[in-house]
Parts: sequence; structure tokens; C-alpha cells
Amino acid sequence: MEKSYDENLAKLMSEARDLFKSENFADSARKYLEAAKNQEATRGMAQAEDLYHEAIKNFIRASEENKEKKQFRMSAQNLFYVVQVFRKLGADEDWKAATQAVVDDLLNAAQEYLMWNEYDRGIILVSTACFFLFSIEDFGTAEQLYGQYIDQIKDDPGFTRAQQILYAAGHAIKAVKDLDTTSLLNSQQLVGSHLKPGLGQIVGDLFFPAIDNAMDTVVRMFRSKIKLPKIVPEFKISRDLVLNEATVLTIFVENEGQGDAFNLSFRLNVPENMEVLEGSREFTIDQLQAQKTSEHKLVIRCMSSTGDIELELSANVTFYDQLQTKQTMMIGPYDLIFRAKSLSKELEVELASLAEKNSEYKKQMEETNVIPNEASKMMLDFVSSIIKDSENLVENEEFETIHANIRSVKNVHEMVEKITSEEFLEPILEARKREFDAKIEEAKIEWNEQVEEIKENLRKSFEEEKIVLREEFNEDQKELLAKIDEDHKKEIDLLGEEYNNRLEQALEEQNKNFEDQKKKLLEEQEEVLRAEFQRLLSESQDKKRR
Repeated sequence: MEKSYDENLAKLMSEARDLFKSENFADSARKYLEAAKNQEATRGMAQAEDLYHEAIKNFIRASEENKEKKQFRMSAQNLFYVVQVFRKLGADEDWKAATQAVVDDLLNAAQEYLMWNEYDRGIILVSTACFFLFSIEDFGTAEQLYGQYIDQIKDDPGFTRAQQILYAAGHAIKAVKDLDTTSLLNSQQLVGSHLKPGLGQIVGDLFFPAIDNAMDTVVRMFRSKIKLPKIVPEFKISRDLVLNEATVLTIFVENEGQGDAFNLSFRLNVPENMEVLEGSREFTIDQLQAQKTSEHKLVIRCMSSTGDIELELSANVTFYDQLQTKQTMMIGPYDLIFRAKSLSKELEVELASLAEKNSEYKKQMEETNVIPNEASKMMLDFVSSIIKDSENLVENEEFETIHANIRSVKNVHEMVEKITSEEFLEPILEARKREFDAKIEEAKIEWNEQVEEIKENLRKSFEEEKIVLREEFNEDQKELLAKIDEDHKKEIDLLGEEYNNRLEQALEEQNKNFEDQKKKLLEEQEEVLRAEFQRLLSESQDKKRR
């Protein structure tokens, strides 16, 4: 009976713990790793993560134990497991740190071999350390390491094999640094022919995946820096193709990429009933630089005595980039329509006819007096602008747009014909007359009603104004009487004052006259008395004398 998953997991966990207790850390780590993989397969990563971390801890313990015993290659292998698990868990910083620790152990192991003059094995570990540095994209440290050891062995003929092993790393560094395609190819070749076989001899097969991954990183970085071409071919040919007439076909080959294209080959696929009068169907370009365009012209002709013919035109293009990678592409097929007559000339004639009709329709619409003149003018002026735009488009061979414009113009003209026809106008005019008459009657009734209403309003307004005027008149009369009375009193006062003044003046004059008269009388009396006195005196004297 097959064991259940839980029984298998329990067995693996028990074995891992027993191995840990016996301080067999490497085997304990591998048991934890196997248990984690089983757990991940059945329950997912979340359930397996703790087991993966237990495996990491035990691989690190095994590595520390190896270092104490100067077993640096074994330590590097145990730490390589740590690298793989950290990468699986997505712990970027941790796996890079673990990779650096692997490099340190590989170099320590290399020093042990070199100390005992085992140069091939020592250089194998140095080159492997360089590739581990490639995997974390530390090409600077790898270059320093390579330079340090290549100086030691480059001039010694006895180190030929060691040189080839180390050159695997050196060519990879040069490929990324100088974007040298040959160096990249040499590095790949030397990895397969010298480095991996050398690792097999020192029981380092475990590092094969690390070498492959590092080589992938080298290629990826090389490609990320390499400037690749982007070839964009284009045909330029008139769309107004006429049977049995020669026409020019221009071929543009543009490199829109950042890198040059090499050994570009172009081959035009020409149908049977099309002939090339000038130029060549095939041409090559040794090097097409980035952002440059190559132009080639051919003169072609389609011979036929039948009606319109539709042909397909295509081409095949091949080229190489800096990596000497061959690129193949096909252009087209493009549909070419050859007609018995020139489409441009036919459209020019049709547009001229439409322009003439448009002028006639403009006059008709002005005479019908159904649509306001401003609206008629606006509509037909708009049609005129469409026709004029289409005439300009003929030269650019924008036939679809022209056909669409012609359909629009014809639709407008059909509408104009309809609205200017007797069948359309007669009921409209009759309805307009009935509506006009009805409006006149309504206007009369409304006018009469309005007149009566106006009369009534005027009468009411007149009465109201009378009352207001009467009230205003009474008020004005009161004010006037009061003013007259006040003025009268003022005049009386003035007259009285003037009378008193005159009276006083008259009295003064009268008193004066009276005084004068009184004085005069007194004087006259005095004269009389004096005369009487004289007389009496005279008489008295006479008596005495007697």
C-alpha cells in the first residue's frame, strides 16, 4: 500500500531531525529540502517556507563545519544550495550575499590547489568563481580576479589548459565590456570544451547549473547593451495604375533601430504578368547604419488586354545584427490594381460635373424660396468645399476619401432634387397657404379682441386719469388759493404799511401846514393886536392931551 503524503513528510522530518542530532548537517539539510519540495507541491509555498529555511540553516551549519576543516570546495557546494533556495524564495539580497560567500570559498579552495601546484584545478575554481560573480552582475570584481590570475599563467606554456579554462571567463568579460561578439562566442565554446569538463574532474558537477545561469546572464547583459537594428521596408507606388503603362516603384529600406544591419538582402517577388523594365528585383546592402534609409527604384509594367487586374506584390528580406543573428522578414503582400483607364482622370471629370450641378442646384434652391437663402447658401457652399478638397486629394491619390466625399455630395444633391421637385413643393406650398390664411383669420380675431381690450383699457385709464387729475386739480386749487390768500395778505400788509407811511407823511405835511398857518395867523393876529394896541394907545394919548 502506498504511503500517504503525511506519512512521507513525517518520515522525512524524522530523518532530518535525526541527522541534525548526529551533526550530519549537510544530509539533514537535504532531507529538509526534500520535505519542503514535497510540501510545496501539495500545499503550496506558504506551507513549505519554514522547511526551506530549516534547510538553509543546516546547509550554513554544514558550510561552517567545512570551513573549520579547510574543505572550502565542499563549503562552496553547501552554500550553493543556500543560493538556490534563497532565489526560489525570492530573497534577492540574501541569494546575492550567499553567492559572494560561494565565491570566497571557491577562491580559498583554489588557493589550496595552487599551493600544491595543481594549477588546472585551481584555475577551474577561479574561473567558476568569476562565473558566480557574473550571476550577480559583478563584472568589475570578476575582471580584477581574472586579471590577477591570468598574469600568473599567461606566459607559461605549461599552463595552456589552465589558460583556456580562465579564458572562458575572460572572453565573457570582454564580450560585455566591449560588446565583442567573437568574445561571446569564444566564451560559450570554452565553457563547453574546458570549464565544465574540468569541473567534472574535481567532482564539481553540482555547479553546472550555476555556470549555465551565469552564461545566460552574460548573454542577457550583452544583448541589453548591444544595439540591434530594426528594418522597416516600404513600397511607394502610384495607386492610379494603368494597364500597359510603365510606372515607378520606389523601395525604401529604413533602419529604425539603434544598431547597424549587415549583409541585408532584398528580393522582390514579381507576378508573372508584370515585367521589370528598369532596375533589379534583387539587391544587397553590405551595411545599413542605424537611423539610415536606403532607396531603390524600379520601373514596372503590367501587360493585359482584359479589364481591371489585381496583383499581389511581396518581398523577402534577410539581414544580420552584431551578434551575427540572421533575421528574416517578408513584406506584403500588397494589392496592386491595374485599370484600363486612369482613375484620377475619371475622378477629375466626375468632380467637375458635380461642381457644375452644385451651381445649378444653388440657383434652384434660391428660386424655390422653401429653404431660407442663408441655409441654402451654407449647405451648398459646404458641398462646394467638399468638391474642392476632393480635387486637391486627387493628386495625393486618396481615392477612398474622394469616393466617400462623392457619395456625400450625391446624397446632398439627391436631397436638393427632392426638395425642389413639384411633388415635394406643391403640398408644402398649399399647406403654407392654408397655414397663412388661418393665421390671418386668427390675427383678425386676435386684433379685434386686442382693439376692444385696448379700448377698455383706454377708458379705464381715462377715468383713472380724470380722478387723478381732479384730485391733483383740487390740491393745486387749494394750494393756489392759499398762495393767493397769502399773497393778498402780504399785499394788504404792504398797502397798509404804505398807507401808514403816506398817512404819516400827509399828517406831517398837514401838521407843518397847520403850524405854518397857525404861525401866520398868530402873526396876523399879532399885527392886528399891535395895530389895535397902537390905535388904543393913540386914542389914550389923545385923550390925555385933551
